[in-house]
Amino acid sequence: MDLQAVLQQYIEACHIYGSGLEHGEDHKLVNKAYSVIIKNIGILMSSEEGIDLAKAQLYNEDVYVAAMTASLLIFDYKRECKKVLKSVIKNKGVFAFSMEFFYKEWKKGNMKKMY
Repeated sequence: MDLQAVLQQYIEACHIYGSGLEHGEDHKLVNKAYSVIIKNIGILMSSEEGIDLAKAQLYNEDVYVAAMTASLLIFDYKRECKKVLKSVIKNKGVFAFSMEFFYKEWKKGNMKKMY
């Protein structure tokens, strides 16, 4: 499997998802992007090389990619992911609010690993 292609699809889907939430875009497009995110993070997290590629996205300059990655990997990489999420939560907007809600619920133990 071409992990670079999977990673590229993941990055694009994270951007579509985050941007869609932020700007109230077509919910069908946002839901489809989320499905691609979950499918591709599962593929990435199934190998050491893929894990390295996924973890690197915590430092992606696209806030949507970094935050989505943090929300997915927080169960395994708490310290790094909390740092990213706290940074995103400081922003205003729907996406930041969504990440804040996720983070608070994760801290309460109400969230589960999605891949």
